[in-house]
Amino acid sequence: MATNLRYKLADRNFCLKMATTTTERANEILDDGTLAEEELMDELEKEEIPAHIREARLEALKKQSQDLRLMKEKQHGLYTEIPVEKGFLDLTTQEDRCVIHFFHEDFRRCAIMDTHLEALTKKYFETKFAKINVDKAKYFVEKLKIRVLPAVLCFKNGVVVDRVTGFEELGNTDSFPTSVLEKRLGKSGVIEVPEVRAANKTVFGFNKPSEDCSSDDDDY
Repeated sequence: MATNLRYKLADRNFCLKMATTTTERANEILDDGTLAEEELMDELEKEEIPAHIREARLEALKKQSQDLRLMKEKQHGLYTEIPVEKGFLDLTTQEDRCVIHFFHEDFRRCAIMDTHLEALTKKYFETKFAKINVDKAKYFVEKLKIRVLPAVLCFKNGVVVDRVTGFEELGNTDSFPTSVLEKRLGKSGVIEVPEVRAANKTVFGFNKPSEDCSSDDDDY
């Protein structure tokens, strides 16, 4: 009984580790095709693990390497700007998970949001982070009812599952730490934040973000 529980906990930690690959780690794996497999074999040798679990982990690792290569081709790990509206539609419908920042180049808080999203891009390789200028996306600004900037929309399989508008949910201050935004996005499931995953049993187990904004947020 205790042994089975230990295997389950080990598998859970293994899966969580694979789900939170940083850009630096992804590049290490892609640059050295045998690195991750060698590290896994070292881990497996440290404890007695049944053959079927070993095989499952190796297969998962091989699939992860393939997925990471495809993600890199799609510019995961880079906080990119979508130049035209069609690109927005292509990106959100082709990615499993993505975070899109609707911004205006003259709005100070949009520049602040860029800084935090740039940092999260490097930490969560599996999620695609990008931004689009509202002046170049008027159709989607209207369709998605974007009224306050910055507006960060979370997509899963082409569907909007959450949004963060303005800084109200982030402490309503320009000096909020990246970790505050990180935990907020983690609640939507677009990034795997360990402490958020442990605290929330369901993706939608949180209060719906408010559309209200303070005087410091920019109406669009």
